[in-house]
Amino acid sequence: MKESFTSSLAAQGVSIIIPVYNEADGIQSFLADMKSFVDAVESPTEVVVVNDGSTDATADLLCAAPFSVIHHEGNRGYGAAIKTGLENSRYEAVVIIDADGTYPPKEIFRLCECLDQCDMVVGARTGPDAHIPWPRRPAKWLIRLFASWMVRRSIPDLNSGLRAVRRSQTAPLIRLLPDGFSLTTTITIAFSSTGKRVRYLPIQYLKRTGKSKFHPVTDTWNMILLILRTVVLLRPLNVFLPFSFALAFLGLGVGFYSKFFTGQFMDATFIVLMMASVQMFVLGLIADLIVRINLWTH
Repeated sequence: MKESFTSSLAAQGVSIIIPVYNEADGIQSFLADMKSFVDAVESPTEVVVVNDGSTDATADLLCAAPFSVIHHEGNRGYGAAIKTGLENSRYEAVVIIDADGTYPPKEIFRLCECLDQCDMVVGARTGPDAHIPWPRRPAKWLIRLFASWMVRRSIPDLNSGLRAVRRSQTAPLIRLLPDGFSLTTTITIAFSSTGKRVRYLPIQYLKRTGKSKFHPVTDTWNMILLILRTVVLLRPLNVFLPFSFALAFLGLGVGFYSKFFTGQFMDATFIVLMMASVQMFVLGLIADLIVRINLWTH
């Protein structure tokens, strides 16, 4: 018996985008699971598979795929594949899912059911059955902590590869989304920074088929820089104000310590730190004004 989405938005149709790069080991079983899911859903559902220039047997295996397949001539990046999928799909409800077998397609139903109340629903890998390799957990914890502090909102899972979004809410951010692996991180930070409604649903996260493309050191550093750039671009005061206050407290601490414990007031150091604090605060205000003008006029 087929199921229908109770969400009015999802009931109108769901576009599922699957970026694929060198997933020959598990792409057939994944597509079989996806076909079973699509066949079990009564509502209109389209699946767009984007082969991002795979160099293994993935392209050959996709010839037998029961879904629409788009091929990039070369490897343009995970984010570029998703953007190609967005350009070649049509429904307002959009689902992004990785093809490595870690995300069961059946979880799509739960995510889409929440889209009437949210702008984005993220499948959070926070459950007891989430198979996240231990060497990657410290890096992911550090990145989540930093990102949550930057956007002033809790982010249980920053870069989950399974999420449902509203196309109309994603379109204005397309020009900000990178072509690389960090697209999911960027869209999470962008939605959280701009006050959009984001919900996190714990999902089952299975052991990966094939070799992971995540590099703990390089990708962790790149994600931290990406978070900073995205927040500065959308909510600059979240970055400038903490630095301003830190410099002010440091200046006051230097002044207090030098005055009452050394007997010689370090006036030059105090003035430099306080002036730097004021300059950082003013730069933050100017950056915030530019961002707001840009948002109002675009």
